[in-house]
Amino acid sequence: MKMRTTPIVTLLLYFGAFFLFSSQKSAAKKTSPKWENPFPKGELDKTYTFTPNNLPEGQKLFEIKSNKIEVLYAWKGKKAPFGMITTTKAYSHFNLELEYKWGKRKFAPRNEAKRDAGIVFHVQGKKVIWPTCLECQIQEGDTGDLWVIKGPKVTWFQKDGSTELLDSSGEKDYIEGDKYANHEVDGWNKVRVEVRGSKSAKFFENGQLVNELKDFLNADGTPLEKGNIALQAEGSEITYRNIKIQELK
Repeated sequence: MKMRTTPIVTLLLYFGAFFLFSSQKSAAKKTSPKWENPFPKGELDKTYTFTPNNLPEGQKLFEIKSNKIEVLYAWKGKKAPFGMITTTKAYSHFNLELEYKWGKRKFAPRNEAKRDAGIVFHVQGKKVIWPTCLECQIQEGDTGDLWVIKGPKVTWFQKDGSTELLDSSGEKDYIEGDKYANHEVDGWNKVRVEVRGSKSAKFFENGQLVNELKDFLNADGTPLEKGNIALQAEGSEITYRNIKIQELK
């Protein structure tokens, strides 16, 4: 016998499907944390700080324009100090993405060296140039190198999959872990840094995994769980754009 669908049954089925779709959509939103700009224009000393903050009048290391930061493009002279733009908030579990492009000018004392910059995270203590931190290097031909700076210890995955302890708490303040391959291109390049507290971090260059580390410790052996994030100015014009962070925890 063929069953007939009444208007009431049809209506109930419609509303059931609607509420199921709505609940699924709501659940999807909850499982996908939003992306934010960690360096929004006009929020100096609220969301981020500059180091150094006592530059000569009229000089700028960083110029923020919407979701773009121009580094040293407005600088006058042939010599420039190194600097950082640093979040006031400490982050632990996150994904960070940005694109960068080199400019033309270089400044003393690095006017004869490779163009250099970087992303530093889990920054501890005073916001000095090269603070206690971990770094995803941004440098011509070397983007994705790891630097362990002034105290932390990490386990670094080498190119062959074996691991090595990099300890900057002893005689050496700066320990490097070379990236696996070079994927930098002329023009704009994309970097993604995935950090999971003290457990792990992965560096990607233009979509390719180029470095991996795990088990971050402070010099005293306690877990290095979180810290501030900074972008560097190291004597070269560079533009960072489409900067965004997705906080996971």
